Amino acid sequence: MTPPGFPSLTRSSWLGIVGVFLLFVALRWNNFNAPLIRDEGEYAYAAQLLVQGVAPYEHAFIQKPPMVIYSYALADLLLPRAFWAPRLLAGLCVALATLLLGYIARLEFGIGFAWSAMWLVTPMILLPEVEQFTANTEMFLLLPLLATVAAYVHSRRHGQKPVYWLAAGFLGATTLCYKYTALPVLAFVCFVWSLELGRGEKNWHALGRCWLAAFAGALLAAFLELGFFLFHDGGAHLWECTVQFNRYYAVSSSFNLTSLWARLATFWSAWWILFFLPFAGLLKPHPRLWFWFGVFLCSILATSASAYGQYYIIMMPFWALSSAVGVRVLASFIAKWSALAAQWAGCLMTVLVVVLLLRTDVPWMKCPPERFADAKLSGYPFLESPAVAAQVVRHSSPDDFVFIAGSEPQILHYARRFSPTRFITMYSLMIPTPVVRHYQLEAIRDLSDHPPALIVLVRAGSSWMRQQDSPVDFFAFLDDTLRQNYDLIGGYVKDSGKDRWAEPLTAGDNAQASQLLYRRKRSPVESGAGPAR
Repeated sequence: MTPPGFPSLTRSSWLGIVGVFLLFVALRWNNFNAPLIRDEGEYAYAAQLLVQGVAPYEHAFIQKPPMVIYSYALADLLLPRAFWAPRLLAGLCVALATLLLGYIARLEFGIGFAWSAMWLVTPMILLPEVEQFTANTEMFLLLPLLATVAAYVHSRRHGQKPVYWLAAGFLGATTLCYKYTALPVLAFVCFVWSLELGRGEKNWHALGRCWLAAFAGALLAAFLELGFFLFHDGGAHLWECTVQFNRYYAVSSSFNLTSLWARLATFWSAWWILFFLPFAGLLKPHPRLWFWFGVFLCSILATSASAYGQYYIIMMPFWALSSAVGVRVLASFIAKWSALAAQWAGCLMTVLVVVLLLRTDVPWMKCPPERFADAKLSGYPFLESPAVAAQVVRHSSPDDFVFIAGSEPQILHYARRFSPTRFITMYSLMIPTPVVRHYQLEAIRDLSDHPPALIVLVRAGSSWMRQQDSPVDFFAFLDDTLRQNYDLIGGYVKDSGKDRWAEPLTAGDNAQASQLLYRRKRSPVESGAGPAR
């Protein structure tokens, strides 16, 4: 039985579902098992701690709220030791979010709009040239975000009942527990929903009951999703990492109008047609079009004008829906001028737009997995991380601490080792903020109190983000520690395409090594030597 609001699964419906699925597979087949990037390594390491019953934030400096950690932990429990498991789970979340977008479009505009929106959003979520193939926070966030919007749209058709507000409160709080930046979209939907209910029912008591239901749902989500951290330390480390530090991070050079315009220029060069399609909907304005334009504008605010592509994933469902409206409006005009039925004109236009969207991605879609990974991750330490992790495993035991001097926590996840300090990336030690020196001194204290058995020194500048105003305390400590207390035992050598692990290192290999592995020297007592006389 088909749920209310969904189209019956006719032959054409099944064809549409299979087509969207095949398109999704075509965009994912060669990149789902590419090596982890550092963001994924960060979340995977935090999940590794959580599965062991250890509190992230206190033992891993993570800037995102906890839902992404729970998602990675779930993936690890479902497919242990499969590093790409979070990507499969993220893909499932995106698939369900795509179905929800179709449901929303169906209720708001009609069945043809649903299929157009679903077909358009599938390549758009991956961004031009298959940029977003990793399990970023936004990939998971889309599901509760669109479920919140779907609760609102459903209530407009099936009555303003408190239970819908309860669900929306729970789902909205869950969305924020993935990423706080989704707040503008949620606030806009809540404002319009409240306004419609107050005016439509002319009963502000009913609005009050709905607001209480929403608050109860949000409170339940907060208890389930934040309770572990609140009971553990009152949420102090969670607040420090995800709110206090992010306030400093948000004013860094990575977030500004220049970055926003650069990202929009990338979209324009690949998807110029999407800049016109939403306005085509104004040729035959739908009464609800203003609302979706408002949601789309709020989703742009939710990007925080970031330089990073994953921040723009939140825009894609609403951009796709606005574009789908434009496609169907143009199709209705074409149907008047030709013998084509409006349904077939809409299908043909949707296919044409999807082909234009895929134009820049086709070469990447055809790449073998190895070539895709080499091309996309070249220049970063991600490709060599599994090999380095294998050497970490060989030279240490599961109980040994391992410190990554760099921002490559994926090495810790591959090796299933733990860091002696919560600073598993160096960015919080480098970005000039009022707390940066305090963080460097904390990291120095952690490494002094719990000397790691191994230290991996990453030489890539991107792994440090060192800036002119970065304090130098930590660098001085690290240099002295490696010189006095550690032996260099090997390194990963980048040698004209013949990358390899070298152990021991020659002088020439050392100069070309991108990562170096150091082992702590054994004290006289540890080596079995008697006291000096």
